[in-house]
Amino acid sequence: MERYKTNLMQAFKRAAAKPEGRMGSDFLEAVLRERPDLQGQRAYFPAQGECGHVVFIGDEVFKGPQDWMLFDYKDQPVGDFDKEHETLSQLQGCGLPVPRVTCVGRQAYFYGMTRMPGVTLTEAFKTMTDKEKRDAAFDIADFMIGMAKALPPQDGMYACQEDLHGNNVLIDPKTKRLAAVIDFGVVSYASREDLARCVSWSPLEFYVRAAYKSKKAALPDHPAVVQQKQDLPKPLDVLEGFTRMSPLNNMKLGECR
Repeated sequence: MERYKTNLMQAFKRAAAKPEGRMGSDFLEAVLRERPDLQGQRAYFPAQGECGHVVFIGDEVFKGPQDWMLFDYKDQPVGDFDKEHETLSQLQGCGLPVPRVTCVGRQAYFYGMTRMPGVTLTEAFKTMTDKEKRDAAFDIADFMIGMAKALPPQDGMYACQEDLHGNNVLIDPKTKRLAAVIDFGVVSYASREDLARCVSWSPLEFYVRAAYKSKKAALPDHPAVVQQKQDLPKPLDVLEGFTRMSPLNNMKLGECR
């Protein structure tokens, strides 16, 4: 494993490291080296994140970690990037509006996915009517439930895209309905009651919470959660067990008051 990490870091630094001021040109070269079919297509660099490279080429989006991540986080160098393309692969064929993984780099660490249509919710929100906001909120709630059903649970908890803020939700500019959800680097797990926390930073937060509340019954408790509820002892049983081990006297009862 350690040899794999060392080779990965050396390969990425050699092929795709980003020198200061070069706008990710080495990352672009690394992608084109493995995808020569994209030569001659228009490339566009959107705003870059703190941890990764992003470049749009034609109808695809390519992402990969910046080289400092590979050295500063040697124990888990590219966890978020692994998580995203693995999650997207699991969601394929589930009928959800998410990108499709198109390729994974072999010599340098990157992956490609389809470029999704729409404008950001942050932008669309400025001109949406109240009805359009409510309709979009129901679409987002449906997406949350669909994703929770599509991915396997962990410890009785449902999977959720933890970062459903305005820039990761794309809206059809004509219909003002949900067009796509992007950026699955942050996926966590929550109970049915707590699943709506993923919209805490969304401009539609209160609309989505209301929509989800009306729909969450579609998510039954997982067996692990039901079993956990059944196994909880009753308060009187706890008290009886305690008094067997340490009988209550007037001093202890006084302390409780």
